[in-house]
Amino acid sequence: MMKHSFLTIAVLSSMLLYSCKKDKTAVSSPDTISTRDFSYNIATRQISPDAEINGELNSPAGIKLIYYYLVRNNIPDSLVHIGTPAEGSRNSYKFSIPTGNFGNAKMNQVTGIKMMVKHLDNTSFEGFIKVTAFTPPLPKIEDTPVSLIPDANGKIHISGKASSENGLKLIEIYDDFEGTFALAGKIDLSQNEKVYQLNYEYSYRKNAGKLKIVATDHFGLKAEALISIPLKSYALYQDLTMMANGTASAPSGSSFFIGETGSVLGSCNISGQEQKIDFVTYCSSTTAVFTLYSPGNTTTIAKNYKCGAIIWEPNATDLKASRFRVLIPGIAAADRIYTAYNGNTITDLNDQFFEGIALPGSSTAKFDAAVANQAANTFNLTAAYLLWIRVPKADGSFVNQLLRAKEVIIGSTPALSTIKFDILVSR
Repeated sequence: MMKHSFLTIAVLSSMLLYSCKKDKTAVSSPDTISTRDFSYNIATRQISPDAEINGELNSPAGIKLIYYYLVRNNIPDSLVHIGTPAEGSRNSYKFSIPTGNFGNAKMNQVTGIKMMVKHLDNTSFEGFIKVTAFTPPLPKIEDTPVSLIPDANGKIHISGKASSENGLKLIEIYDDFEGTFALAGKIDLSQNEKVYQLNYEYSYRKNAGKLKIVATDHFGLKAEALISIPLKSYALYQDLTMMANGTASAPSGSSFFIGETGSVLGSCNISGQEQKIDFVTYCSSTTAVFTLYSPGNTTTIAKNYKCGAIIWEPNATDLKASRFRVLIPGIAAADRIYTAYNGNTITDLNDQFFEGIALPGSSTAKFDAAVANQAANTFNLTAAYLLWIRVPKADGSFVNQLLRAKEVIIGSTPALSTIKFDILVSR
């Protein structure tokens, strides 16, 4: 009996001691929290709709300390902040939690912030702020070309599609002309577009080898696409006009083409320049057929190039044996070259580019407007308008040229007829 009474007294004493140590848990009037639900963007590590979790706590008992715990599923609560109201704010305290305090925590399973309030009278209060984490979809850039090259005006047309479920706000274009990427242009999007069709004219800057397209969405998330700018191994000369052989009274000023410089010379200034000529233009007075000639094949027509009373009398050993081949559409290899030319995707005029096409073998190429008459040595302006010209060099190698015939005008005096063309000259 004595033993049982002693045990009862011991238990009651222990409970009384614990009760004395434990804080009071009730107050005459409960605390109230004025706040809102918050979202946490895992990708940007930002809180919304405000920049920080915040609110106002009203406490009749007065606030001594507030402990803020991050609450996550299947993870122990972790202390992220301690609030200490100033003396004048202990009954009405506007609080905020710096987002950086939990910016490195794994937030994908967050449910909220638990507030443990310690009062001045040693009582306590527990509150909760709901926080939901989400991962926004990343923006995308699609359908941009792998590589692009500048056109004759130094422009590159950039196309593609940028998209973001979060809404786009900016597209930037960078190039590496200085060695590192530098901003070359931008497109500000003010309508929060979810899809934007890219249609941008970039002005080429010398030495640029890459373009970088960057799309930024409403959350600041970015997507990138790279476009290479291959170096062109040829020179492009546009809208050159050459006259046929001319007459004594109206000497031609442009019958001789020099590919090394993309220049033309006439009957009065060709003397001494014969070794540089790549091809010659001529139009017979009898048949009025405009013809491109290999310099080495002009010995019989040289007398028709006159500067007044002076006729052109070249040394045959100085003249190149250039050769021509008209590219006929409908042949796969030729179609490939037409596609590359019209798409401005040619980067190299080496022999591999012309693979599948027989080497140029004609010493002349004549113009005939009728498509039905097109042949390896007969071109026109509507179908077979590309000519492969192969020019020998002194060291035994060759220079490839690609001529695009654009206009032929047969004059009432055939010797005054003209041709206009663009030409790519390998270098």
